[in-house]
Amino acid sequence: MKKAPLIFVFLLLLITSACDKRAGYVYYMYNNTNYDIFAGYGLFYATYLYPDTSFEQLHNYELITSYSFNAHYVGEPLDETIKQRMPRDTVSIFYFHADTVNKYPWEIIQRDYKILQRYDLSSQDICTLKDHRGIPEIPYPPDERMKDMKMYPPYNELQIMP
Repeated sequence: MKKAPLIFVFLLLLITSACDKRAGYVYYMYNNTNYDIFAGYGLFYATYLYPDTSFEQLHNYELITSYSFNAHYVGEPLDETIKQRMPRDTVSIFYFHADTVNKYPWEIIQRDYKILQRYDLSSQDICTLKDHRGIPEIPYPPDERMKDMKMYPPYNELQIMP
């Protein structure tokens, strides 16, 4: 009877380590607010690249619940992906209030630019956002490390919603 839990733990560790090797690198997108947000980015879509900040070609956005994070697994370090795949060494990330996405049609969100924040991050910015383990952490709202990074509205003009 005692062997069954031990075998289960061993299999779980084996599966987890296999997934980690296949996943490659990770980065985290944090929501440090008391409301849900959507993060939109076009990191792997050639039709959506900085400096086009209209987000008309936004193919990808996901929910990040209040005070939580989403982990993203990529085949190479995020800063290297930006340097190698982006023609301008910059990727834009858009943040939308979940209530806005649920209330308005996408056409109105685009037309009226109903965003909470847009980050235009370079590979160097991503390096600045790495934690002690070397994993990039991209927070919303921006923290003190981001005060000199390119964003709209600018860091010193940002007003966080209650």
